[in-house]
Amino acid sequence: MSVESRSPIRQLICSTWIVGFLVVFFSQDLENNRISRSDIWNEIWNGAIVIVPSLLNPFDVSHVSAFDVDSGWHLLAQRLPFFLIAVAVFLAAMATGMAITRVLLSSSVLTPCERFVIQAGLGLSAQSLWTLMIGSWGWLSTGTLMTPAVVSILFLSIDSILRRRRAADVLYDSSGRPSFEAAPRWVWMAAGLAILPFLILILLNGFTPPWEFDSREYHLQGPKEWFQAGRITFLEHNVYTSFPFLSEMLSLDAMVVTGDWNDGAISAKAVLAGFQLLTTMCVFATGQRWFGTTAGLIAAIVYISVPWTLRISIVAYAEGAATCFLMVTLMCGLIISSTSDPSVQRRLTLVTGLLAGSAMAAKYPGIVSVVIPVGLLLFWSVRRQRRVLLSTILLFCTGVLLTTGPWLVRNAVNTGNPVYPLLYSMFGAEDWSPEMDAKWKNAHSASEHLPAKIPGYLWSVLALNDWTSALLFGLAVPTVLILRKHRPSRWLWLMVVWMLVTWWALTHRIDRFWIPVIPVTAVLAGASWTMFSNMSWRCLLMLCVISCSLFNLQIWRSGLPGRQVGLIDLPAARRLPIRADFRLLNSRLSQQDHILMIGEAEVFDLQIPAFYNTVFDESLFEQWTADESDDRYWSRERRMRPPNEVHQVFRRKGVTHVYVNWLEILRYRGHGNYGYTEYVTPARLKTLEEGGVLSSPTDLTHGLWNNLQKQEQDNISDWPGSEDLLTTDSENVPEYWAPIRIYEVGQ
Repeated sequence: MSVESRSPIRQLICSTWIVGFLVVFFSQDLENNRISRSDIWNEIWNGAIVIVPSLLNPFDVSHVSAFDVDSGWHLLAQRLPFFLIAVAVFLAAMATGMAITRVLLSSSVLTPCERFVIQAGLGLSAQSLWTLMIGSWGWLSTGTLMTPAVVSILFLSIDSILRRRRAADVLYDSSGRPSFEAAPRWVWMAAGLAILPFLILILLNGFTPPWEFDSREYHLQGPKEWFQAGRITFLEHNVYTSFPFLSEMLSLDAMVVTGDWNDGAISAKAVLAGFQLLTTMCVFATGQRWFGTTAGLIAAIVYISVPWTLRISIVAYAEGAATCFLMVTLMCGLIISSTSDPSVQRRLTLVTGLLAGSAMAAKYPGIVSVVIPVGLLLFWSVRRQRRVLLSTILLFCTGVLLTTGPWLVRNAVNTGNPVYPLLYSMFGAEDWSPEMDAKWKNAHSASEHLPAKIPGYLWSVLALNDWTSALLFGLAVPTVLILRKHRPSRWLWLMVVWMLVTWWALTHRIDRFWIPVIPVTAVLAGASWTMFSNMSWRCLLMLCVISCSLFNLQIWRSGLPGRQVGLIDLPAARRLPIRADFRLLNSRLSQQDHILMIGEAEVFDLQIPAFYNTVFDESLFEQWTADESDDRYWSRERRMRPPNEVHQVFRRKGVTHVYVNWLEILRYRGHGNYGYTEYVTPARLKTLEEGGVLSSPTDLTHGLWNNLQKQEQDNISDWPGSEDLLTTDSENVPEYWAPIRIYEVGQ
């Protein structure tokens, strides 16, 4: 469909916006790293003129590591075992997805690219649910995990034979597919060359060992504990593991197939990085259907080059899966809104519901960012077709419940609350309390909702964020003027506005929470190609895409998106994120030892058994040492049990060592919204030490007192017994302090 405008005035306005936006964008400092974008341009120029080897090997990111480690293409074979495991997990899911679509979409108007991403999405969702089911029954093994794939392959083979016998050689009817604006071969080749470096970097850096806090606290720690236990259980000490865990189940799959949680985590990250590739394909497919092949290719380049795409690929966040399911669900919703065939509408509506529910199964906010808006899109599209309206609502809701329901049932069984820990006031929860709920809400909601601050938040999303791209809103915004009468464009923009509004109104405004808006905006950015067909407009867009993609590639290689393994020696790279204190514990202690972690929840790298809790769960130290008759929970005034009783509890639990991370406790208490229990104080540890329960502490790290901010020093000094953490000089002035300590439990 041609949607171009011939107005030179409008073209001038659009061109002025693009040039002006890019000039302002590149004059801004990065919001988090406080680095000038102009300095990055200088690095690009110097790299092109001076550092010629950097251009010859643009995928080597060893320069971003502070450690002297080997790097190069000769180390590529180290990735092969992890790559094969990741491919096995993906292909198993893909087989299941193909079987599902063979049943549900035997005839449709889908293009091959659209069908592929739908098959992959349905397969990954089904594989995740299968893992949840067999894991809950304690049947985790490679054989049981691969059962759906084996059954699917048998079904597909038998079905293909039967179809040939019935002379039905065509599995999918392509007569209803849309015709696209053809793109010359050179356009495909140019787009492929533009996408290739980003694709290679995603594939290489998908093997980056876990380094980010949330990944090592629950995204990978939860699967690790379930792998070690051989079954999926309720982890009352880690509230985050009660979230819907679609992508984390795939991580568990990789651990089970590998037979090792540590090696499996590397393959797991590679599996999750694949979601970015699927999203790129979905962006292309959506852009191709509504704006033509060239526009779809531009949209794919815009999306895959955004630094956020790499950042999500190297961090095991749930946003990668959530973003993918949002885009594929929206793609299906737009197709349904454009077809009048009731059969296609019904079949695709059920699939759309399954995919929308999968978005919520990846992350709770999916109900707001995907289920509700896409449901409204479908309702509005068929509102005048009374025969179709009711079936559309029922089929969509059925699909959502099929893929989200098992997670809700799991929580209902474990806690009595299907959306635990949310909506406590409505459902309650056996493992929660009003105080814990208040603390959770305080930490996971915005501190204010002042309309006057909205422009600042919006500008942060558009231009200030470290990992955004100038191409997104630089190219997308002009489509509001030119394509405002184009229905798919209106729906895409409504989706963008909806996500930004709900991000501001309903979340605590962490920047990665608006990541799902990126692929939708990328489609609109690609659509800008169709607005004018003259050479001046096309040249301007190509210049912007080439220059901004080059800039984004330098951001990718600079290390700003996060630690990247690149072509670094993989065994050496895997040791780098492990903290020195954990390395010491892993080398000194054995599997017979059990450590009680106080203030520490980032325990993925710990190879020995540990008891821990997150900041939002009840403190195990408080539970095990506090006087139960004193109900002043979380108070520093609460009484502690006599040392001999505490010692008995420790022995009964099997605790051999007590580890205290005062630095992390300081961070939690410094963020008032976290509300870390005041019960934990140095004085209580000293009391247990004097009572013979604990040995004298061993300081695992030392910190300079003057390196702390004044507020931090005051907070520490306010802790009862804080003097026990300090080392003073001859004038009794604090010189050092002990951020991390470990005690041994007496016999």
